[in-house]
Amino acid sequence: MRGDVPPKGAGPGGASSRHTPLPPGRPYQGPEYRALVDAPLDPLVHPDPKRPPRLYRLVRRLVRWLVLRLFRVTAAGIENIPVPPFIIGANHQAWFDPAFIIPFLPEVPMVYTMAKRETVFNRAWKRRLLPLIGVFPISPHRGELDEAGLRTVYQILARGGVVLIFPEGRYSRGRGLRPLKTGIGHFALQAGVPVCPIAVRGTDRLRPFTRIDVTIGPPVYPDPPAWWSVSRRVTQMVENVQRAITSGLRRRR
Repeated sequence: MRGDVPPKGAGPGGASSRHTPLPPGRPYQGPEYRALVDAPLDPLVHPDPKRPPRLYRLVRRLVRWLVLRLFRVTAAGIENIPVPPFIIGANHQAWFDPAFIIPFLPEVPMVYTMAKRETVFNRAWKRRLLPLIGVFPISPHRGELDEAGLRTVYQILARGGVVLIFPEGRYSRGRGLRPLKTGIGHFALQAGVPVCPIAVRGTDRLRPFTRIDVTIGPPVYPDPPAWWSVSRRVTQMVENVQRAITSGLRRRR
């Protein structure tokens, strides 16, 4: 179907009453995804998300044990976690947010996170250690992911992995959610994978025995009408993710 021509039955504004969600078993995958996913994998990326290194398993279990004993953590919506591969879209209040997200997801496949190549992967011991705990390098420019980082995201998803993204782009420093960057919508649409929205409350004022609420919302599938322009589809996807995270932040305790 051509991307700029609505089918018969389209209503006002190009929407159709017959539109149904894209079946999760038959995802669309965009040309950018197909062009990048078969390239050689960055050697600083663990290659098989379905076989996490022992260090990843150990660190995940240790962090889970610690956060459950040091803080009053409640995790709601575990049943909403989709079948991999998928992208996690979460709000970002502090650098240690992953410690309250990754331990509450299945151990397999790995959940990958990203860090700056120039400042985090700047020592040989870091380049050996970080891939073993699911961290991969990126070199962002003005808030945009570089091609090598983008390629790695797609390759992880193609291998059945999970990528954790904080789409605000920086810390929110409070309960409010900043406007999301469009990258998360673009990645999901190109790879044909859902976004698992996760809202975390309480990490901005972290002290021992602080209450931390983790809410996992229903997955957001990349299924806007195919005749919409790419920019409109990305915008719609980002808005859906923003609403889902905001809903989790407003969940009653």
